[in-house]
Amino acid sequence: MAKIWRNIGLVWMYGKWIILAGGLFNLTCTAFQAEAFSYTGLVAAFILKTLFTAVVLYLHRKFSDRDAIFFYINLGLSRKRLMAATLSIDFGFLLLLEMLIVLCR
Repeated sequence: MAKIWRNIGLVWMYGKWIILAGGLFNLTCTAFQAEAFSYTGLVAAFILKTLFTAVVLYLHRKFSDRDAIFFYINLGLSRKRLMAATLSIDFGFLLLLEMLIVLCR
């Protein structure tokens, strides 16, 4: 159990700016969907989320310290695993919010 919390903490330390920027986008999309609901808006939100995430990942890669990843590698996590966990949290949060909007309609 302690290892799971350690990994969650490491994912948060690695990708907190990705998760926060994605969360802001998620809340904006959810607010627009709450105002004027449409099923095409749900699909458009995921397409725009993909483009937004690509820009955020580019900025993260461009401005992050190149050697900082070795801290996480030394703790037993790979770059791909950290990125996969960060993106799954980010897209999972959007999916959860969109499901709540659909259920409330």
